[in-house]
Amino acid sequence: MHFLFAWRYFRGKYAFQAIQIIAWVSVFAIAIGTAALITILSVSNGFTEVVKGLYADFYADIRVTPKQGKFFTIQDSTTFKLQAIQGVKWVSKTVENRALLVNDGLQSVVQVKGVEGTYSHINKVSNYLKRGSFDLGTISNPKLVVGIGVEQKLGLFQEILGDTLQLYAVNRSGKAFTALGQLNSLPATQSGAFSVQQEFDEQYVFTNAAFAQYLFDLDTNQFTAIEFSVNANQESEIVEAIQAVMGDGFVVQNKYQQNSDLYKIMQVEKWIIFAILALIMVVASFNLVGALTMLVLEKQKDIHVLHALGATPWDIQKIFLLLSGIMAFAGAFIGGVLASIFCWLQDKFHFIKLAGNSFVIDYYPIKPMLMDYVAITTLVILIAILAGWIPARKAASRLFERIV
Repeated sequence: MHFLFAWRYFRGKYAFQAIQIIAWVSVFAIAIGTAALITILSVSNGFTEVVKGLYADFYADIRVTPKQGKFFTIQDSTTFKLQAIQGVKWVSKTVENRALLVNDGLQSVVQVKGVEGTYSHINKVSNYLKRGSFDLGTISNPKLVVGIGVEQKLGLFQEILGDTLQLYAVNRSGKAFTALGQLNSLPATQSGAFSVQQEFDEQYVFTNAAFAQYLFDLDTNQFTAIEFSVNANQESEIVEAIQAVMGDGFVVQNKYQQNSDLYKIMQVEKWIIFAILALIMVVASFNLVGALTMLVLEKQKDIHVLHALGATPWDIQKIFLLLSGIMAFAGAFIGGVLASIFCWLQDKFHFIKLAGNSFVIDYYPIKPMLMDYVAITTLVILIAILAGWIPARKAASRLFERIV
């Protein structure tokens, strides 16, 4: 009964046309706020997916590293056991360490990553090549695939690749050094350049694992990590199997665990945006206070008739609270439809572009999520009911005063 009366008041006509106009202005204020909130969160989701995609392409499905120290020794028999695990597609042992890369007086500290031939099946950095090829060479003819940030620091922007660069690495003896001459020094040529995102582009250099072992004074069976490409639907079982093979002295991580801080930060950023925009929704929803107050004054005769029929003050209060909720839901529904149309158009036609050409895409990415719609609609209705409490309470108190 309460809902039917609230619905009737929402759809009904009023003696003063201005009251109906004010009510609908409040509804559309909520609609615009809801549409803006959904759109902004959808854009945030879009950027999050782009960043996650870049990290997902750069990191392996599963990575094994030692709990203590940087390097570890692995026998071929252990590698064969890892390759035999059901669901494992590719395995690559890697060597990763800091080095100094020099080109004609220009120098940059880089993260050298030596990988095996199967690495292109595990890491998709080869899909982000800007120039050249993903050719890592051999131990006798080493080649480097460098990030464009490293290229810029070393002045390597020539049309023809093949510059000879010098790599310097600290001796594993751990002795202090005072000059470049006291470091391991090896020449290598550039074969390609990649661009994934700034964090990787400015520090990573790829080469073959054998050359990296030679550069860092490692034995042929010493590495820093083992990386895997696996079937996603078997990931948890594969992680357990790898841990069983490697033992407790190693850490086995999936993509999320390798970048847990990043994903947590992005999630926190989204909820901060949600909280800030929710304050705007609070302001928009409190327009209902004025509209509902006028509706209470308009329906004084109806309130007394309802009392004569046996309605209590709480019944009257529930009617106007439900009316507030209906108005909020109507605004949220309209806003959701508007936001959905905008998101579809942006996703389909990319008509709003990003300024500059420094990002991997030239338009604002957008990804609507059902959870956002539910959370925003719930928030709007709760805020509206709280905003409607004052005029609803006023309507009930008037009836109580009348009874007294």
